[in-house]
Amino acid sequence: MSQPITTATRESSIQAATDAAKQAVANGGGTAEELRWKGGKLVLPVATVDLDVVLLSPHSHRIKAQLQSLPQSEQDLVAADPYGPQAQGLIAHLLRETPGFDRIKNALANDGQLYAGVLTTGGVLVNANTRAVALRDLREQYIKAIILPADAGPKEITELELQLQMEQEVKQDYSFTSQLLFIEDLINSGNYTTLEVGRALRPSLTTSKKDTKAAVDLVEGELRLLGLIREIVSASGGVLNFLYFDDQRQALIEIDQDYQRLKSTKPDEASRVRDAQLAAMIAGVDYRRLREIDSNLLDNYVVPALGESSTLAPHIDALLSVDGTGGTPGTAAPAGVSEFFGDDEEDGDEVGAPGGSPATASSGKPSLSGMYTLLAQTKPDEGITMPSPGASGDDSVSLPRVVVATELFSGLTTAIENKKRDARQIDDLTAPMVHLKEAARVLDKAATAYADVKDRPGFKRTDFEAAVQEYERAAAAFQSVVSPSEESGD
Repeated sequence: MSQPITTATRESSIQAATDAAKQAVANGGGTAEELRWKGGKLVLPVATVDLDVVLLSPHSHRIKAQLQSLPQSEQDLVAADPYGPQAQGLIAHLLRETPGFDRIKNALANDGQLYAGVLTTGGVLVNANTRAVALRDLREQYIKAIILPADAGPKEITELELQLQMEQEVKQDYSFTSQLLFIEDLINSGNYTTLEVGRALRPSLTTSKKDTKAAVDLVEGELRLLGLIREIVSASGGVLNFLYFDDQRQALIEIDQDYQRLKSTKPDEASRVRDAQLAAMIAGVDYRRLREIDSNLLDNYVVPALGESSTLAPHIDALLSVDGTGGTPGTAAPAGVSEFFGDDEEDGDEVGAPGGSPATASSGKPSLSGMYTLLAQTKPDEGITMPSPGASGDDSVSLPRVVVATELFSGLTTAIENKKRDARQIDDLTAPMVHLKEAARVLDKAATAYADVKDRPGFKRTDFEAAVQEYERAAAAFQSVVSPSEESGD
């Protein structure tokens, strides 16, 4: 646009496009589409609108998560002048960054615009924001759009956006976090009940008692996930943002389900397991393995598994303390312990509530709460100062975050595999052979690993020799059982 377009010019252009569309339909040469509107149906002509007068919506739920993940200065810019050139440029950039943008742009380039967008009389798009940006990038001059009645208000527009989102066509689904924010806005508007939103999200649900419960449970579960995301973002001090969680839906579901299952009967353990799962998620542990993280794993497998890491072993006591700094019981719980999981606000002094005692403070059991906080608060390219109780500032060790995350991932993976191995149902008569085969496979891996690292700088031969001695001890003990000496015989 060479010159700023005034509001009067924009409205005049849109009115002219509307009049032309109505005339075309009357003459049999135009098209019209039906919309659900204010509880009824409304047939409106499809207008051809100049892209120069179209405004991208700053309220589009498709990019709400992206907008809330912008630096605060840019969020303020959009809030202060949402239809100004700078804000519109930011919104266009965010739309170009959405996963489906290239697919939509290619479809428009190959097939043209097959589906009309929806526009207010003031020129703001209700949907088709992505298509408008793609059409501009393709140097098209016009967009096809249905112009809403002049009395269209926020309630009608939100309802229409919800309806349009249920359709596919040449569009893209909302991102996980954007849909969560949309659901929250629908509930907070006061215009929709939890049941109504649930049925809109799952149109296949019937009015049966079972499906009614499923609709309510769906929305309540989504809102819990949004609360969890906000708690993690807060705990990270802004290092993590909404966009980080768009690929973590199933992981968050697993974490929420485990917490809900434990919180009523074992609130301490529910919090301890949840924080361990959050640390694992940030370290890159797959959601399927998150299911294996429980009290048994933390109590019996995590410490020895992490102890095998030469990187983490010197700091393990501090890392597995309540706060991850070697703090003693009674220190404040790490950020991210929240009431959203179901604790009442007035229970602030209870275990698991903000400002209350740490969930593991009285038990002294291993906790990954500190690891969760350290990883969440450190940017990917920054280092983590490893806690070492009693060490001076000069003796502190800083490790790249990626190294700490990788070592935690490896340790948790080992712990999970060891737990699963011990839990297998093995017939007593075949157990010796099964364990021997596993030992042989592990020994083969040890030999391969040794050949790979034995000549590398930093390889600690003394530690290796100590491990060999431990193996020889176990092998000798095994041999004494299967081949007892003559003195112990007849």
